[in-house]
Amino acid sequence: MHLTVDQGDESWTGNVGLITELLEKVAPSPENAVTITCGPPIMIKFVMLTLKKLGFTAEQMITTLEAKMKCGIGKCGRCNLGEKFICVDGPVFTYAEIAQFLESFV
Repeated sequence: MHLTVDQGDESWTGNVGLITELLEKVAPSPENAVTITCGPPIMIKFVMLTLKKLGFTAEQMITTLEAKMKCGIGKCGRCNLGEKFICVDGPVFTYAEIAQFLESFV
């Protein structure tokens, strides 16, 4: 496991910087691997793009999209993306599934 923070305090001795920078530095092998990402949508987007550059397939990349939910039962429509409701059909999706209904992640 590799940890990073955007800004560390005086007691932090680990990596400091964006997660995408750490991913490129560590360069994990996509062979026989799966990634799981959670966090703010903008971070997820750039992590997925970095993982693609590292050779991970869309089926190997799994993420959550719960930040888009409000009611949690598919009634308010806030989490509607195409024909999917994040709260009912997810919130966990592969990159392959996301690419079908969320253009900003492609």
